[in-house]
Amino acid sequence: MRQTVLSSLSAIGATQEAGFYADLFAKTDPERFALILLDPRVLKNPLLEVLTSNLQFLASLGLSPTLLIGASDDNRTSIKFQSQRLMRALDSSGVKSAKLNTQTYALISEIRRRAQAGIMPILEMTERRGQGGLTKLVNDLRPSKIVSLQPSGGLSLDGRRRRNMRLSDIEPLLGTTALTAGQDRFLRTVQRIEQEAEEGRRSYVLASPLNLLSELFTTKGSGTLIRRGAEIVHHKTLRTLDKAALRKAMESAFGKSLRDSALKGKIRAAYVEPDFRAGAIFTTLADQPYLSKFWVVPEAQGEGLARDVWDRMTEDLGAFFWRSRAENPFNDWYVSACDGLQKCGDWRVFWKGLDAATLPTAIQAATSAAEDFEPHLP
Repeated sequence: MRQTVLSSLSAIGATQEAGFYADLFAKTDPERFALILLDPRVLKNPLLEVLTSNLQFLASLGLSPTLLIGASDDNRTSIKFQSQRLMRALDSSGVKSAKLNTQTYALISEIRRRAQAGIMPILEMTERRGQGGLTKLVNDLRPSKIVSLQPSGGLSLDGRRRRNMRLSDIEPLLGTTALTAGQDRFLRTVQRIEQEAEEGRRSYVLASPLNLLSELFTTKGSGTLIRRGAEIVHHKTLRTLDKAALRKAMESAFGKSLRDSALKGKIRAAYVEPDFRAGAIFTTLADQPYLSKFWVVPEAQGEGLARDVWDRMTEDLGAFFWRSRAENPFNDWYVSACDGLQKCGDWRVFWKGLDAATLPTAIQAATSAAEDFEPHLP
């Protein structure tokens, strides 16, 4: 049954990714999988039908997100009507659900008990101090992802979908015509939670029922992901890094075994997220900085960590070059980030900020550089 459900994601090109993320989500406390804030407009057809279908899919994988109605609505009657409508729709689709009020005694225990039993909690936030109540709920529930489902499906600025945003990007957008009223309200909610809530690693997603599954089960997604910018630490030598953790992270990211020699040589610089979820290692080739390794572990892909590392290293170094296999799915990203590239057989050599006179030597050095990973096992 599980494989049949996962295979249905092939329509969005996510069969393999879906299995990975389904397993990852299954390791999380069930009540912390996701807190989904429901805009009243997605509780009307045809979006309600799509939402119900998506929630039926999640339930089939044993995932029970917490559904919150009323985070931005003070009309108690409307909130109760919306939750009743959603509960009826879920019941008709075979999804077990239970209504709770955010003022329920021992709320988190009640949410946990239902989520562990495969029952989807529907929370009614009927207190007029809804925003303060939301911050408390986030503190108590500690969801890893907070999703706002709205018809827009994400932020579009200058005609282009904004896939990733940092918290620092929010303030300049507030109150502008670039945002719909619902988007503006959600971004203000994100700001308020970050100002008032306890520390924790969480991300925010603005999506629609139409793109919810691709947002949860692929690294590309199609909504807007909002998060803190990650801390990226600059290391001048490998001696200041935990080599075992570094090896584990890179082998996880590349799906290959790292040769022992790869972590024994002298480096020019390393830029690493403290938990090793992403990073870059530079050596020196042709008297220029050479990007030897650039990685994001699978469970963190799609979070924008690649951009955090990239911004830090380009700010520090300015000019460098690197290579990538022709079949590397990350090449499209490299193309958008580089100043130029050269196809060399099975390799693609990219550069940024290099003088034209240095390019022939750099390209030759890149294509002849030794491999750091063992070949794939047959």
